Amino acid sequence: MDCAGLNAAAPLVYLHGLPGGPDELKLVSERVDAFAPDLRDGPVSDQIKARFGATPVTLIGFSLGAFGAMRFAADHPSQIAHLHLIAPAAPLELGDFLKDMAGGPIFRMARNHPWLFRLVTRVQALVARIAPDFFARQVFALSQGKDAPLAADPTFRRDWSAVAQTCLSGGAAAYRAEITAYVAPWSGVLARVSVPTTIWYGTADNWVPPAMAEALAQALPNVACVRQIMDGSHYSTLAAALPHIMAPSGDQIAFS
Repeated sequence: MDCAGLNAAAPLVYLHGLPGGPDELKLVSERVDAFAPDLRDGPVSDQIKARFGATPVTLIGFSLGAFGAMRFAADHPSQIAHLHLIAPAAPLELGDFLKDMAGGPIFRMARNHPWLFRLVTRVQALVARIAPDFFARQVFALSQGKDAPLAADPTFRRDWSAVAQTCLSGGAAAYRAEITAYVAPWSGVLARVSVPTTIWYGTADNWVPPAMAEALAQALPNVACVRQIMDGSHYSTLAAALPHIMAPSGDQIAFS
């Protein structure tokens, strides 16, 4: 597939995963020149418009941030120069994905037992605050591929825990609302994502399995490129994709 023009010159906007926040970019890259809205600050569409007005942007959606990115692209196509979906979470109704997702039990709970989901997120917030390294170890216990070295790194676990704690405490309402919206049917949005789109996915991702990326590649109407990161899992796929997206137009970076 033709992958020319991946790195548009438009300003970069990054939509974070969950649990996550704008600072998750720092987990995998020392410097990323991107505006990263925070779900705690209200609708991302309002934040993007307040920052850039009608100027088209290159929009990056990572993991569950891809859900918000696709909604924004569907509603505001004139404001998107290019859409990058990294380890993207697809609508659950597109396939039998939950059994292959490390977070599958949480999504199933949010969909089928909302009251229990609310209770569990409060427990998660408490554990993330009083035992951050234990919480990170539990979340990353099933890490595989190139995420395994990250999960074994105390610095990565510490920094990830700080991001997750902020999301699950001060941003808990926004976190629960976004997860609740995600597990509801929303595949009808995909046909309206008319902007040029690049999909990045890792072959070893068990947070967002490759089948999700493959389903999106079939469902989205304007997929310009699909990039497969061999042995990439979740955060390692983000780390691999960002340098290509940020490179000046025309520059070539070898894939590792």
